[in-house]
Amino acid sequence: MASRPPVYILVAHQAASQPVSSSNLRHPAIQYHYSDDPPLALLPQHPGEHVLVFNYDDAAPTVHSISEDLIVTGLKVEDAPGAAVASADDGDGKDDRMFIIEALRDDRTESTSPYEERKSAGSLLAQFKRRNLMIRNALRYPADGPASSMVSEPPAFTTVSPNTNH
Repeated sequence: MASRPPVYILVAHQAASQPVSSSNLRHPAIQYHYSDDPPLALLPQHPGEHVLVFNYDDAAPTVHSISEDLIVTGLKVEDAPGAAVASADDGDGKDDRMFIIEALRDDRTESTSPYEERKSAGSLLAQFKRRNLMIRNALRYPADGPASSMVSEPPAFTTVSPNTNH
């Protein structure tokens, strides 16, 4: 079977200051990068650009961030709604799965001091628990392992650059 690189990719982007249940899905700019391509092409091209490297392996795809303030905490693999029907009609051989990259961004500014504002003990405890959960999730990934893939002969890896400009 020929290689079917991922087409349906979303980034579930969450800021450290947001509640755990609050994330938004974004469509990243996708750039396919193969093992024989120059590695410097992976570096961010402009300030504020976040680069995620999606290692597309049929057994266990993984994602890593090369941005200093964006952390990958997980990868979900699901069936893309309606993609199988559209792919069968077109005969294009696209991968019918949707890859959802879970990412966490530290949105605190460097000038923010932990002592600048007074918070209640309850809100500090809630913030500590939320950040501790995020850290545990980030440290567990990719050991938790995404759902197994059924695609063979994948490209070496794919670069995903989420557009974070508002």
